[in-house]
This record gives sequence, C-alpha cells and structure tokens, in this order.
Amino acid sequence: MDTIAPPPLLLSLSELWRASAELSMLALGGTSLKNTPKGDGHPVLTLPGYGGADGCMAPLRYFLQSRGYATYGWGLGRNIPPTRITSLEEMNNFQTEILERLHDKICNVHNATGQKVSLVGWSLGGNYANLLAQKHPNLIRQVITLGTPYGDPRGTAAWNVLKRLNRGTKSDESQDTDAWSTSSNGSREVPTTAIYSPVDGIVSPQIAKLSAANTCNIAVQSSHIGFAINPKVYRVVAEILAKPELYCSKA
Repeated sequence: MDTIAPPPLLLSLSELWRASAELSMLALGGTSLKNTPKGDGHPVLTLPGYGGADGCMAPLRYFLQSRGYATYGWGLGRNIPPTRITSLEEMNNFQTEILERLHDKICNVHNATGQKVSLVGWSLGGNYANLLAQKHPNLIRQVITLGTPYGDPRGTAAWNVLKRLNRGTKSDESQDTDAWSTSSNGSREVPTTAIYSPVDGIVSPQIAKLSAANTCNIAVQSSHIGFAINPKVYRVVAEILAKPELYCSKA
C-alpha cells in the first residue's frame, strides 16, 4: 500500500485551540440542537479513541439521552494498551482482546433491551465498531465513526509520535499495514457512516472514508479532538440515528 501523508503540521498544532473553540460552541449554542430529530429509544454504545475513556464521550451521550436514546459507555477504562506497543502486530493483538470484551458488553446491552445496538466510535473506537459490526451483524443496528483511521495508519499524525514514545524499532516498511486496513474493504450487512473532517489534524481524510457498499461518508468541519464535542457533529449523529434504516451508496 502506498504511504499516505499525515495531515499538515499546522492543522496538527492547532488541534487544541480548535477543540476549545468547538467546546465553546457546544456550550453557547447547545439550544440550537433542540431541533434535532428525537430518537426511538434504542440503545447506543460509545467507543472512545486511543487514550480516551468514557468521560471523553460523556457530553455526546448526554446529548443523545436528551434525544431519547438509551446510552452506554464502553466501561473498559482507558483505551490504551497496558504495556509498551512496538509494532502493529502487538496493536492488533490488543485490539483482538478489546473486541472480545466489547462483544460481551454488546450482548449484555442487547439482552437487557431486546434491541440491536448502534455503535458510535471515535477514532480508534470506530475501528472497533466497524469490526464488531462485520462479525456480529445480528447484534448491531448501525455504525457511526468519527475521524476513524480505516486506512494506512501512517496517514495519521500520531504514527511517528507513538513510535518514538514506545521506542519501536521496526521499520515502516516491515509493518503489516495492510492487515490494519482490511476492515475497510468489502460490503457489509450493517449500515456504516464515516464522519470525517477535511481539516482533521490527526487523521488524514483520505484514510477516514469508506468505499464499500452500504457505507456513507459525511464531511464535517471539525478538529480531531473536537469530534466528541462539536455541535455540527452532534447534529449529523442525531440525524443518522433517527433513521429507522440507513442504506448508503458510495460517497
């Protein structure tokens, strides 16, 4: 796979102040979201990005509760490996363990509510949601991902940073990047919407989109950090969740 360049450095460096502005927009303009569609009460599970925990997506869950959904955090603590990760193979092993625990969580929610569960995954959490939906379509109603790096992880600004922090020694050429992006290929039973940002400072929009059948890509102006606190994102999520069924063609 050809390497895709990460976002421009200026966008990466501006992530924090842009996210702060988006949080202010949410605080000041929250009333404008009251005209978003009301939901049907079905369960929605949020999955945080790398390094995040349930608190990161609490504002989104609060908003979705106000629209009538039964919301759940993932309940697995912080989304970060317990030991130093030096290769994508080790990261894939960590992901496999997380997916098994999430499957148990989804089964519990499904059994308690008697309904399929919608998954909203932010960044790495979106990868989990996508893989779970493909493996367990009988449990999952739909998937919404926020700035998820489906493609080559070298198309993220975090790639080199994490490699240095974890003191990885494997060269980029020897990493199994194709295995990482396998989940983005092929058609799927569960409708999947990839919300991406053309000005994402962490994940290149080139790798945050899908091209398979029954998927849809929607662009929203947002920082990567701000996906979970951006009122524009909230509006799109509410509109998608409110649809009884969602079938999208390529976008």
